Amino acid sequence: MSNPAPPPAIEVIGPRAGEVLNVLGAPITVKSGGDARQLFFADHPLPPGYGVPMHVHLDDDELFYVLEGELTLLSPDGELKAGPGTFVHLPCGAAHGFLNATDTPGRMLVITTPGGNLEGVFRDLDAAKSPAPEEVGAICAAHRIPMV
Repeated sequence: MSNPAPPPAIEVIGPRAGEVLNVLGAPITVKSGGDARQLFFADHPLPPGYGVPMHVHLDDDELFYVLEGELTLLSPDGELKAGPGTFVHLPCGAAHGFLNATDTPGRMLVITTPGGNLEGVFRDLDAAKSPAPEEVGAICAAHRIPMV
């Protein structure tokens, strides 16, 4: 008989730890471990006026938990407001975008499962520094998160 695999190690990432990536002007702190088969988890500040255009995740579900401020969710059906304590589930294939349409900062937690595609987008946007809109679209599409 073969020996069973050892149990996975518990990972703890402290409150001021994680990898900070500049994603279109927001310093997003990635807290997940980088395994594309597992979930992606990040602390996402939302500066006033910050937004992400309508897009769709072809391979993963995205989840938001609003910690501070007010988030305007964009969908083909219109806009919804989400304040502190609001949980948002965006199933795979659901077109969406978001905007901080207020003059105060906001903050949310972002989770995708599995996590590799969004993590790839964030890393590539960080590496691109200040990408033009068409470059943003190409980066997202390369990770199966096209703009709509």
